[in-house]
Amino acid sequence: MTLNFLKKIIKYRATYSGKKETDILYEKYFVRNLDNFSEKELQLLKSFFENYTDDEIYLILTNTFKPEKKFSKLFDKIK
Repeated sequence: MTLNFLKKIIKYRATYSGKKETDILYEKYFVRNLDNFSEKELQLLKSFFENYTDDEIYLILTNTFKPEKKFSKLFDKIK
């Protein structure tokens, strides 16, 4: 999978979450910063979207819920 294709997958997932609140948060945290992530981080981000629901991601972004340890560094970088 190429880096650009991986970015497109994440951007699509982040843009069409189905909830206006999460779309706004995803735009702020993920879409605007796609070029700042390494390929390894993008793979981790893709995995993150596959493992958490939009409601759980919203709770993580609003510091109400802690992600799994393997995603902690990713969120430290985002915030």
